[in-house]
Amino acid sequence: MVPIYALPDHQVVGQLLPGRFDTLVPDEQAVRHIRSISGLIPAAIEPARQPGQASKVYWVDIGTHAYQDWQHLFTIERLAQAGLIPFAFASSLDVLAIDDLIPDPLIPTGFIFHTSRCGSTLLGKALARAPEHCVVNQGGPLQRGFWASQTNEWQKEMPVDDRSMTMFRNLIFALTRPRLGTEKCSFVKFISWNTLYLDFIARAFPEVHNLFLFRDPVEVIASVIKQTTAVLVARDWPQASFLTGKSMIETQKMSDAAYLAHCYNNYFNTIVRNPMAKVKALEYHNLRPDTLGEVLKSGFTFTPDEQVIADMCTQFSFHSKDDSDTSTFQSDGIAKQAAIASEDKIQIERITEALLGDLRAAPDTLFGVELCSPLGATN
Repeated sequence: MVPIYALPDHQVVGQLLPGRFDTLVPDEQAVRHIRSISGLIPAAIEPARQPGQASKVYWVDIGTHAYQDWQHLFTIERLAQAGLIPFAFASSLDVLAIDDLIPDPLIPTGFIFHTSRCGSTLLGKALARAPEHCVVNQGGPLQRGFWASQTNEWQKEMPVDDRSMTMFRNLIFALTRPRLGTEKCSFVKFISWNTLYLDFIARAFPEVHNLFLFRDPVEVIASVIKQTTAVLVARDWPQASFLTGKSMIETQKMSDAAYLAHCYNNYFNTIVRNPMAKVKALEYHNLRPDTLGEVLKSGFTFTPDEQVIADMCTQFSFHSKDDSDTSTFQSDGIAKQAAIASEDKIQIERITEALLGDLRAAPDTLFGVELCSPLGATN
């Protein structure tokens, strides 16, 4: 079974709350709801199915329920199954273009980008242990919906204009809006391939610091092939050409390992060749309890007090994808290296070696290669 985080967001949310998004609420009414109901968040975006149709935003009222799950869509799933979403509706995407849509928004403190399976969920879950931190782990509309709606399912380039920037800012503000009364700052962990939109995201939020987490692609791919991701699910869609930076004809001829290697190499290229974004990089094994304070300071210019950092460090004792805090983590890098066939390993290294080396040696990569102890948990 394909996990819900690998599927298009509107399909997932539509199945969780059937019939709630069939008709559009008029824009003026939608804006009134959004501004007056602090629990309303965007759960998904349904791209227009044909010319002339409107793309939809799926809004759900989750009240004061915190984001407690390692994926945003799991929070929606948990609340929907428990009957804890009293109000939901669909608006047109145009609503996101309205100035000051979200009252008193939180300007994010940091954005987390990553290659997948490299510690980003650990970092997000650690940050979320402090009640004053609002942390969105791969928000539903950022999984696919927003980008698909803006590019006509990757048939055109992402528009870089004031309207698109306003829509994106409002989307982030709506996901991170204060709902609990304790939030003082917010963080967003994007899905891995959102890294390719780093330039757009940095233009929309020039005040936000960005951190890119990465890992040896051989180990990442071993994990992804064992349990799929949205990137692998997308390989038969037009999105795949965007992800690899290759033509669809080239992409369709690739093995899964080569396809994923080209995707991750494309991410590396974006980070190494992007001079405008305030982005630091961090390799998997350099995220540890004893480095967390420096990671937050150098990556986000964020310096919580020592007790908050100590509370966050408790996450390192548990597997980051177990929300019950009952599974401890054991390092699995050696096992992942052994799980890849030798011919696939050679191909992965051939595709990614040069840019991976550039990334490790880059001046904005934290710690460089000076630390080498195993990480406490995985993404």
